[in-house]
Amino acid sequence: MRVKFARLENFRNIEFAEAHFEEDSVWIFGRNAQGKTNLLEALGLLNAMRSFRGAKSAALVRKGAPAARLLFCLEHETFGRTEVCMEIGARSKSVDVGGEQIAKMSDFVGLFPALALCSEDIQLLRGAPLSRRKFVDMAISTVDREYLDCLKRYNAALDSRNGLLRGDSHDADLFDAFESQMAYSAHIVRQKRAEYLDVISKSACGKYSVLSRADGEGAEINLKPDCEISSPDDFIAVLRECRAKDRLLGSTQNGPHRDDFSILIDSLDARRYASEGQQRSLVLSLKLAFFDLVKARGKVLPALLCDDILGELDPIRRDAFWECIDSSAQVVATATVPPPSSGARADWVCIRAEKGHFERV
Repeated sequence: MRVKFARLENFRNIEFAEAHFEEDSVWIFGRNAQGKTNLLEALGLLNAMRSFRGAKSAALVRKGAPAARLLFCLEHETFGRTEVCMEIGARSKSVDVGGEQIAKMSDFVGLFPALALCSEDIQLLRGAPLSRRKFVDMAISTVDREYLDCLKRYNAALDSRNGLLRGDSHDADLFDAFESQMAYSAHIVRQKRAEYLDVISKSACGKYSVLSRADGEGAEINLKPDCEISSPDDFIAVLRECRAKDRLLGSTQNGPHRDDFSILIDSLDARRYASEGQQRSLVLSLKLAFFDLVKARGKVLPALLCDDILGELDPIRRDAFWECIDSSAQVVATATVPPPSSGARADWVCIRAEKGHFERV
């Protein structure tokens, strides 16, 4: 997939702007607070209509405007040359592809993979388990519709069970109904998490070896289940046993929504034992493994969005980073300085960002 053109209206600090991306290597540069990351964030919405910066919809709309509107022209393996139009309000959002509106946002996930790398990705390693769950869930949901559907059903039943726990109901049949829904979905979610994590881990290990220039130094990511579930009946038993405790706490304390993931270098906890450079390389390796997963399983070559990440790498890792990138993928990168004049990608087309406008130079 390649982004050919983008038009933004009332998005973040951008009142109106257009940008062309005809080439495979596009470098957007300029001083801080000129709109570089905002443009990249807009492109990142193509992946799942979610900000890679974690922003809520209301934060994406320019102050004083009723809604943000975005138009993208794309070249796609399945859709050919097509347009994607988005409208984002404070409490609503819609998207249409080729003039046809997408009925559910979940149907849009993974159609137009545009994967972002940014400095905040380090929270994948250093942050709370929620950051790691979001990463794993998005990676798998992008290429596996059954996983996304099971995750949605699990979360819907979880919300209903939590509502019962916080209310006055002691209806055992109601609890049984929601717990049965949770158990079936949880079993599939756990199975698929283990399956895909094995694929991601193997890919990340190879990427890390290149980035770190360290022969034999292995990287991996493993599931740390909140509780063992070998069958739906096992999970039903756990939920029934914990009803009284969960009622006191007002929420369900066990299940895939509480899972975590261990990220290791040479079988050691990277959060505790890895250096700054090792941690940065490891996180990049995981994100690039996500890229490879989408390419292999989704049958679409994703666009790669790099938000000022090279400044955090030493020269050796910087050169190695480009070796890890598929040479045929479109890369849109941002920085405060012009692009490198040598290396694996030396044919950059440059766009200068200034006060929310973008001009080719």
